[in-house]
Amino acid sequence: MDAPITDHTDKEPFDVALNTYRSLRAGMVVMVVMLGIAVAQEGLTAPCWQGSISAYYYTTAHSIFVAALCAIGALLIVYEGSTDTEDALLNLAGVMAFVVAMVPTGRPDVKSMCGRYVLPEYDLGPFITNNVWSVLIAFLAIQIFYWAVVRRRIPSRETSKWGIRCSRAFGIVIVVGLICFFRVRKQFDAHAHDIAATVMFLAIIATVAVTAFLVKHQDEFKSKHRQSYYLLYVANAATMLGTLSLAVLHLVFHVLDHWIIDLEALLIAEFAAYWIIQTIELRNTPNRYALLSEDAKQMLTKRRGAQPRRTDGVPTPPTIRSATAKRVLRNL
Repeated sequence: MDAPITDHTDKEPFDVALNTYRSLRAGMVVMVVMLGIAVAQEGLTAPCWQGSISAYYYTTAHSIFVAALCAIGALLIVYEGSTDTEDALLNLAGVMAFVVAMVPTGRPDVKSMCGRYVLPEYDLGPFITNNVWSVLIAFLAIQIFYWAVVRRRIPSRETSKWGIRCSRAFGIVIVVGLICFFRVRKQFDAHAHDIAATVMFLAIIATVAVTAFLVKHQDEFKSKHRQSYYLLYVANAATMLGTLSLAVLHLVFHVLDHWIIDLEALLIAEFAAYWIIQTIELRNTPNRYALLSEDAKQMLTKRRGAQPRRTDGVPTPPTIRSATAKRVLRNL
């Protein structure tokens, strides 16, 4: 007897892109939760807490610490931003996450290292060398593959002034890091972790700020709660910037010693909050670009200095009425 035919026409088709974006955002949060659990388990069973989250590299949370940062770095790089500016910032943050994982912070002194089980003391130089070279070669290989295979078959992305500036800043950071790695190795091993972590969070804060700006220019009919989300993103960026400023104050002037682990935990929680908010807001669309107003889309998709054209080849004048919005969107 034949099985009955079921009519699925009333169901929405499975959206691969939407599900992929949801998984990428959820993955960020999962990695943060996994890192938090590993640190909490070690801290709660030890006589005291380490001085910083990074110090748990030398404890039983070692493997989770490295794995979580590498996974977050990969997710940030793979995640395609709504604009070229956001994409460049996410790529920068992703690469810095790998540096934070591969180059550990300085080992705490004996009194501060109070875990039940800690890694034995050894020279980390050869480990850093092997790991950094592995990351460099992998990134170089994927870049060559991208330019040789992907870029030749897919049209290049529309560029903007701020996107170009962020890409150049990304390149400068990488070049400076490589120079330090090859020429001033001791300083690189001693400071790369803290500097990379700071740059990573600065890039994330800038990403949240770009997101807030884009939310403000979303179509009011497609985004009924855009003002609420705009305020949430602004608050998230402001709190992250304040928290990071206090953490940098500790790094430079060695103050707030007893608060640094709390500040780092707060920064990581704020990072996770950003992806949770975005997952909720974009639950029905894979990319924020689809929510933008038509005027904003027109400006964001134009190349620098180019006029949009009709099918007959006649230039079409811009339709944005606000001169301020026009100038700002052109630079994004």
